[in-house]
Amino acid sequence: MDAGAHGVVVPMVNCAADAAQAVAALHYAPRGTRGVGLARAQGYGNNFKDYLAWINTNGIVIVQIEHIDAVENLDSILKVPGVDGFMIGPYDLSCSLGVAGEFEHPKFLSAIKQIREIGAKLGVCAGLHIVEPSLDTLTQTLQEGYRFIVYSVDIRLLDIGVRAGINHFRATNV
Repeated sequence: MDAGAHGVVVPMVNCAADAAQAVAALHYAPRGTRGVGLARAQGYGNNFKDYLAWINTNGIVIVQIEHIDAVENLDSILKVPGVDGFMIGPYDLSCSLGVAGEFEHPKFLSAIKQIREIGAKLGVCAGLHIVEPSLDTLTQTLQEGYRFIVYSVDIRLLDIGVRAGINHFRATNV
């Protein structure tokens, strides 16, 4: 935050206490537990009071829902004051369900549906990590109401691009 980030994405938030701790870590006392550092965000001390007012109004906390415990506690997690949104971590969530990486498994799809419905009911910004890059999946995700989207990861994008090039050259016998 001191470097100038506008918020945090907090992994493995499994209960309301975890969410409250995440929110507290974003804010200075008396609202939170964040230590005072004078760095870029605070203008190296020149704009501390302005930054303090700004962060209390504009700081963003996104909790990651990555475990079945989080799904079971989602209503209370998302009701914690200061939680602005959530992002589903599909690999960790699927592992906790005993269906690691099986994103079409009924257990996983049921959990995703439950998360999406609770988030919509509470009006909390919904997010999803789309690991395998696919424009169809991205379009579907947007249609389902997700607004905080992590689209793949660098290593997957690199792997897919390189494999496409290799397959192209093999197919054309160049």
